[in-house]
Amino acid sequence: MKKGQTKKPVAAAAAKATTAKVRKEAVHHLPSVQEICDEIVKLIEEDVFTPGERLREQDLADRFGVTRGRVREVLHSLEARGFIVIERMKGATVARHNKREFKAIAQVRAKLVSLAALRAAEDATKPERQEISKLAGALAADGPDMAAQDFRLATIRLVFAICDAAHSDFLRRIIDDVHRMPTSGRALRNLIVAERSRRVYAGKRWKAVAEAIAKGDGAKASALVDEIYESGLRAMEELVEASGS
Repeated sequence: MKKGQTKKPVAAAAAKATTAKVRKEAVHHLPSVQEICDEIVKLIEEDVFTPGERLREQDLADRFGVTRGRVREVLHSLEARGFIVIERMKGATVARHNKREFKAIAQVRAKLVSLAALRAAEDATKPERQEISKLAGALAADGPDMAAQDFRLATIRLVFAICDAAHSDFLRRIIDDVHRMPTSGRALRNLIVAERSRRVYAGKRWKAVAEAIAKGDGAKASALVDEIYESGLRAMEELVEASGS
């Protein structure tokens, strides 16, 4: 036997093992059901997938490099969360909400954030209370001169800081879903704070919410959040009626 001949089987075995390892890692890194759900929700939020649009299983399987079986799991999860509707013989479509449903979504959002404020007043750490106060103070000081969309986004950052301080992953997840529901509401919510006077009002109230949380007064924080959202809902209804939609 010539020198070096015994190395060929070893080399072949090593190559085979490397290939198997690569394949195993590739399978391991396939996106999970939750990761795909999160990406589709993001696409819905960004209006890449619009209300009423059909979501085809094969297209999604190709897009995410997974089986149609995994896509079905994703679609059923998204249906349970209210982002899509699955109809027999028609498949899945992005959910669309009429005026009545949109109002219900706004009311649910208000109650959830009110609960988060109550919990935050009870459970927030000192750094969390400071962060909430900082965000609310900036909103009150700078909000009146912000563009409507920037004001709304700053408000959302404050709301999520309050949600995080409530120390409930379940509550945070539900509020996140409700905020990202596929409606035309984002444009409408921008219109609600289009007037400077409404940004002044909301900024002052959110600052009062932060002060109540800092003092541990959950009842007051919750009541103030209710007041903010009730005022916004009234303004929203006026805009909807005015537009005739």
